[in-house]
Amino acid sequence: MANQLNELNNSSVTFVDEIDISELKSNQMAISMPFAKEFIINPEQKKVLEEKAIIKIELVYTQYRTSPTFSQKTLNKRRLQELKKLVPTLFEFPMWDFELISQTKGASRQECSPMFHGFVITYRPHSNQQTLAQEATYLQEMVIALLKTDSLIADKKNWAYDIKTHYDQQFGYVHDTTCYIDTVRPPSPPDFFYNHSLYQDSTVINVLVRNKNWYNYVLVTDVTGSMSPYIAQVFVWLKAQTQHQKAPWFVFFNDGDNKASNRKKPLETQGIYVTPNNTIDSVMAMATKCMKNGSGGGENMENDIEALLEGEKYHPNAQGIVLVADNLESMRDYKYLSKVNLPVHVILCGAESRVNIQYLDLARATKGSVHTSKEDVFKLHEVKNGEHIKIQEKEYLYENGRFHFIYDETTIKTHSK
Repeated sequence: MANQLNELNNSSVTFVDEIDISELKSNQMAISMPFAKEFIINPEQKKVLEEKAIIKIELVYTQYRTSPTFSQKTLNKRRLQELKKLVPTLFEFPMWDFELISQTKGASRQECSPMFHGFVITYRPHSNQQTLAQEATYLQEMVIALLKTDSLIADKKNWAYDIKTHYDQQFGYVHDTTCYIDTVRPPSPPDFFYNHSLYQDSTVINVLVRNKNWYNYVLVTDVTGSMSPYIAQVFVWLKAQTQHQKAPWFVFFNDGDNKASNRKKPLETQGIYVTPNNTIDSVMAMATKCMKNGSGGGENMENDIEALLEGEKYHPNAQGIVLVADNLESMRDYKYLSKVNLPVHVILCGAESRVNIQYLDLARATKGSVHTSKEDVFKLHEVKNGEHIKIQEKEYLYENGRFHFIYDETTIKTHSK
């Protein structure tokens, strides 16, 4: 879509002296292009990008131009078109951030030609068995800390206290005793984690608190690598429940139990773990088992529908399903969403910019809803063909049986949220 490329091409520009691609991180890739030209030097990089969950794309160029009539915007658009030709799927679900980088060093073709031109792609790193174990340990330690704090609250004998003395003109010296809970320090997030700010993202807990009327549902959670900040919030919420009627069943999925990508088939990927909501310990044990046995995340697809259908099998009389989903990932089994019978309320993790349209389709098809850190979007099944909606200031069009991203300004028909 031309408007998509125009929007990217009109992004704000960051000026730097020079980009040194030798300093790129292990989860970054440089896609080189010649000075003042748009073709990609190594098209074989396509194979890597097709399987990655992209976080950010930066288009890097030099500010110097050899001709006064040269248009940097025109070249930038051509370079974006070449990237889109190479990896069309990148632009089908653009949840990544984008930035234009202009290098100010160089005042001649000779100086600029050796400099880097092209794209720097940042993607979510693959986890491995060691990092998955670390994330699982973090979750276990967090639950232990929560339970210890509960124990301190219940047993006032273990409360700590401070004694402070002050002088009162009527009574003389007075000794004030202040009791307080000597709370347990929460565990530190894993050192390797690619974005520690996610541990301050309270999307899941915010949505569950806002929607107190949900009850008797199956809670289905993606536990692939990088989801531990959000799984932790599930446990915080679970600890606060005095009864188990809200979510009597939990389903955790890891996209195939470390199965090779070429062996993952829709609805047959596996790596799904189900447990009744008996105790927080039992639920946590199943979640960490699923995480440790997983493939680690970093791919751009997950087996959401397969997990939802498994939840329906165990609790067919549920009022609905709450899906804690990774907004950066698409559904491997998207074409089977019509098989889901219960309403699905999707909590989207990492949806700061755009909402993954596949989850809008899922919510609409099941008469469910979509939830971000700030918004609850209901009644998507009432959206008519050709109608536009806005979520977090971004526009979406429902047309021909599915939602689409919109990149230009059009008249929006207001819809209930």
